[in-house]
Amino acid sequence: MSGVLSQKEIDELLQAITSGEDDLQETSNEVEAENSLSNVRSYNFKTANKFPKEQMRTLLLIYENYAGRLATFLSGKLRALCEVEVVSIEEQSFSEFNNSIPSPVILAIAKMPPLQGNILFEVSPTISYEIISRLFGGIGQDNDSNKQFTEIELSILERIVRSMLKLVDDSWDKVIKIETRYDRIETSTQFAQIVESNEPIAIITLNVAIGEISDTINICIPHIAIQPVLKKLAMKKWYSDSAKNKEFDVENDKMNSQLSNTFLTLHSVFDNTKATIKEVMSLQVGDVIRIDHNVNKPITVKIEHMSKIKGMVGTHGSKYAVKITDIFREDDD
Repeated sequence: MSGVLSQKEIDELLQAITSGEDDLQETSNEVEAENSLSNVRSYNFKTANKFPKEQMRTLLLIYENYAGRLATFLSGKLRALCEVEVVSIEEQSFSEFNNSIPSPVILAIAKMPPLQGNILFEVSPTISYEIISRLFGGIGQDNDSNKQFTEIELSILERIVRSMLKLVDDSWDKVIKIETRYDRIETSTQFAQIVESNEPIAIITLNVAIGEISDTINICIPHIAIQPVLKKLAMKKWYSDSAKNKEFDVENDKMNSQLSNTFLTLHSVFDNTKATIKEVMSLQVGDVIRIDHNVNKPITVKIEHMSKIKGMVGTHGSKYAVKITDIFREDDD
């Protein structure tokens, strides 16, 4: 029968099937190896994250507070509906951030002691020209963000940026007391190199909407700047301090309440009068003692044996009284 295979043909067919399975297995192993390698990334310890997540969360809370204050300020200043929100907060190298900045742009350089070094405050050209247009009575929206800023425009923006930077102090107030000091304003990244190119920085991106216009403001905080206040940026420390402050306030209120209801003894004292022992021993009922105190001279009122008040003797209704004329201050003592 022509349809029947010989033993030799059967052996060759089995050998071909076996070799095919081996090739398939090898191909499968190669694909799996390639897939596993594609998920592996090399780790550079020099570029390891310098900002822990806890510090990032603290910065996020600070600048969410700042976003609300900035929205209120811009709405009042520009007389237009302004909305500001924190879009992202991430870690980059300064070179990455520097290369992404358009030109021209408003770059405000400021100091925030006790933070170390400089902080960079970048306002996009779109937002800058929108602010200028609104301040001059325009409605914005038709500005060319690629043209260079004039001296008058820079002068106006400098005043606005100064005010915007002052709002940062109140936003940091719950974490640490800072005093933002405006340094200068630049329009090119070439003159705004505040740290080394490979220095890690935290970039806080704010989305600013003024009317129909929307763009970003970026705040650049180098890692080296927050070194003096690292412990203050820890959330545990923040909440711990808040709890301590609340506990202190409760104790303070309790103490004030107790002190407010504490009774004190007041003595009205004339000037000292000298007398001999013989004169004192000879005193009888009905005698009058002449004191060495002028009738027009104020007397001293002592509070718990401490001289605190000067006053004049008089009457109030049917009772003797002292009218206060002066109070001794602590600096007088």
